[in-house]
Amino acid sequence: MTNSPAAPGTAAVPDAGPQDVTAALARITAEVMKVEPEDLAPDANLVHCGLGSLEIMRVVGALRRAGIAAGVRELATEPTLEAWTRHLLEGQSAAEVTARLA
Repeated sequence: MTNSPAAPGTAAVPDAGPQDVTAALARITAEVMKVEPEDLAPDANLVHCGLGSLEIMRVVGALRRAGIAAGVRELATEPTLEAWTRHLLEGQSAAEVTARLA
């Protein structure tokens, strides 16, 4: 997966790490699923937690609006926050991704 360059005016979060990306993904996913972010463990299969294809499309939409390239197939193949974090960090740093999702 490739990600677009950092958006103009988007400042990277210098001390951000993968856990910050995972936390941002949990916030987005929880909002879509109408649950609390704390209810979503990073290694939990989100489908088993109630995430369906429509919700995955909504998460993808939120990521794309933030300027992050993401696909339904990629997220559906490994539906965990940890796997999604790995995918997002393939083309950008945690600092860049976290800034986009802030």
